[in-house]
Amino acid sequence: MPPTEVWKTFLESIFYVGKGKRARPYSHLYDAVKLWNAGMINDSNKKLQHILDIWKADLGVICLHVFQNVIPVEAYTREAAMIAALKLKNLRNNILGQFYGTPLTWSAQQQNKLGVALLYKAMMIFLNEGERQLKPSDIN
Repeated sequence: MPPTEVWKTFLESIFYVGKGKRARPYSHLYDAVKLWNAGMINDSNKKLQHILDIWKADLGVICLHVFQNVIPVEAYTREAAMIAALKLKNLRNNILGQFYGTPLTWSAQQQNKLGVALLYKAMMIFLNEGERQLKPSDIN
């Protein structure tokens, strides 16, 4: 696959960006698996519905944990930058992120560039680590 196609596929596969708060990424999966196990394959929460749709297609959700061990304001800024770069309408996030510190004073273009750089770094981590798809049976 050409590098541009890899980049495009990676970006299109992202449906939620979080700041990486401890076990929170898995809390969405726990909520979805409760619905799945109860036979409820439709939900009004668009994030949970997207997870259920992935599972209905007999695929798994890939949780990519990057940029660990940063202070909260940096985590919020990184989250905001990636959401800005991907555009909220393309995600299942409910709100835009919040910028802090120097990036708060940057133009939208500069904030987007930060987001693109972070997403590229995340893609490289993903390509190096490989994928582990999480299906309902993998979640306790």
